[in-house]
Amino acid sequence: MPLTKTQPVTFKTNSNEISTHANLVITVYDDKDRVKRALKRLGLFWLLSVGSIPIIFAHWVLVPGFFIAGPIAAMMVYRTSQSMDHASGQCPHCNEHITIKLEAKDTLPKWTYCSSCNHPLQIDYT
Repeated sequence: MPLTKTQPVTFKTNSNEISTHANLVITVYDDKDRVKRALKRLGLFWLLSVGSIPIIFAHWVLVPGFFIAGPIAAMMVYRTSQSMDHASGQCPHCNEHITIKLEAKDTLPKWTYCSSCNHPLQIDYT
């Protein structure tokens, strides 16, 4: 089962004058979870490959494309040992509590916008 851990980060303004403390939630995958996720991804792409056989003209491209993309996608998922989920804390501009959804491959520092006041802010390690 994936392990979730929390790491302290800061939300900074454009000019780096004001910063607030926030928490970053990271999901960590062990080897068993990584293999399970990779096999699911491989199965999905191969199922799409089989499912695209009845498509008249596109199956000449879709079937081999999904078949080849399966192992590539599975390897990419297997190499992912941890992923960032979200960061939550107070916005330095409007002092509202915000939660910013992050992509799995995001790296810090990251520039984004406050969901309440739409001002730019930077998520960075403390």
